[in-house]
Amino acid sequence: MIGRIIALAGVLAVGGCAWIGEQGSLNPGPRPLPNTYTFMQLEALSLINTHKTIGDHVIGWITGKDCSSPRAERGDAYCIDLPNRPPPPPQVYCYSTLARPTCYSQPYNEGNDRLIGFVPASTPIR
Repeated sequence: MIGRIIALAGVLAVGGCAWIGEQGSLNPGPRPLPNTYTFMQLEALSLINTHKTIGDHVIGWITGKDCSSPRAERGDAYCIDLPNRPPPPPQVYCYSTLARPTCYSQPYNEGNDRLIGFVPASTPIR
């Protein structure tokens, strides 16, 4: 949260409230519109980082699909369905034993075993 506030403060500080006019004095009026190179630079930045143009992002937000002009230029479909989120990893229950923890996919309720926590699904399960 603090990082976002610092980033916002930095953007506002860099943005400034006035621009330098033709005579070299500060002009507190509205800023002139950016030139066309600014929009081309934003388009290139979007294309380099996300492999999508800004228009692709807008169309994707409207349709709810993953749209990409470079993919269409390669001969693939312009818009594809977004992949589903992977299922959450299964609960893994780990108990302390003599040598190392033993993990099961279901709670183990026999003996004096003590539950020591949950671990990610990448741990081998017996």
